[in-house]
Amino acid sequence: MENLLDILPGIRLSVDEVTRTLSHMWDVAPGDHGHPPSDFRASQMNLILHFGLNTTATEAQQRFDTAILFAQRYPCRIVVLCPARPGSGEYLLVAKLFSQCYIGANQRDLCCCEALILGYSIEESTFLENQVSLWLESDLPVYHWFNRVPADRIQKFYMPFIQRCQRVLLDSAVEGDALDGIQWPEPDRVQDLAKARTLPFRQQLGQFLSSIPIEVLLRETTEVVFSAEAPYSAELLHLKQWHDSCWKQACRENKYIAVKADPSACACKALGNGEGMRLLWLDSAGKELLRGEFQPERQQGRIHCQLKGHCRENLFHLEALKPDVALAEALFF
Repeated sequence: MENLLDILPGIRLSVDEVTRTLSHMWDVAPGDHGHPPSDFRASQMNLILHFGLNTTATEAQQRFDTAILFAQRYPCRIVVLCPARPGSGEYLLVAKLFSQCYIGANQRDLCCCEALILGYSIEESTFLENQVSLWLESDLPVYHWFNRVPADRIQKFYMPFIQRCQRVLLDSAVEGDALDGIQWPEPDRVQDLAKARTLPFRQQLGQFLSSIPIEVLLRETTEVVFSAEAPYSAELLHLKQWHDSCWKQACRENKYIAVKADPSACACKALGNGEGMRLLWLDSAGKELLRGEFQPERQQGRIHCQLKGHCRENLFHLEALKPDVALAEALFF
C-alpha cells in the first residue's frame, strides 16, 4: 500500500525546514513594488485534515483537493496528517510543504494557499499534538476533519486536542456508524458532511411547505415515508432527523390539533439507481398527499402536492453541493 504522504503534492522537507521555509515563503524580492503574495493570504482559520490508515489514495487526493478549493474562498492554513503503518521508520515525523497562488476568473483576484503535510507512524501518535500545535497559526480557530480514523484511536489519542477545536467534522457516508459510539466532549460541535449535503433539498422543501398552513399537514398526514438509493442513505438519515425536528416543533406550537402521525415511526425504504431521495406524506387511506424528490445526478427536483386547496406541482433545477461548498456549510452553519 502506497503511503499517503507520497501521494499528495508538495516538496518533501524535514519538519524543522517547513517552519523555516514558511517564515520566508511569501517574501518579496528586492525592487518588487507590486503587491506581495502575503497581502492575499490573510488566514481566517486552521483546518486539520486527519487521515486514517484505511484512507485510499483516491480519497486522500479528493479530500486534499476539496480543502484547497475551500481555502481559495476562505483563506486558511491546512495541516494534513498522514499515518504510516507500524515499522515505517522513514515516515516518523517527516513533512511536505504545498503552496500555490490562484488567479480568479476576473484576472484580478489572487489567493495564496498553503498546506503543511505531516507523515508519522501510528506508533508515535503521542507526538502529534505538540507538532501540530507548532504548525497552527496562533489565535485563529481550529477545525478538525477526520477521515477513516478509528473511534478507539480518536478516544485514546486525540480527545485532549480536539477539545480546543471550534468544530469537528466527519462524513457518515464514509464512516458509516463507526464513530457513533464516541463520547464527544461537546457533541454540538461535531458536524456531519452528509447533513450539509442535504441543504439544497431541505431549502426547497422548507420554502414549499411554508406556503401550506401547517394545520393542514398535521391533520391529514398519518404516515411519512423516506426513501433513497444506497449512495444517499447517510443523507436520508439526516433528512429524516431534520423532518422529525420540524414536525415535533410544529406539534408543540399547535397543541390544539389532533395529530395523527408520529415522526419517530416514519419508515425508510430503498430506491433504485438514479432515483436519489424521496419523501412521501400519506393519509390514513394510503393516499399520497405530498411528494418531494431530489435526483442529484440529474440535477433536478420535484414537489407534488395533492392537499385539498393546495394542489400544485413544482419542478426545479437543483444541483448537489460541491464538496468545498458542503465543507463550508458544515464548518460555519
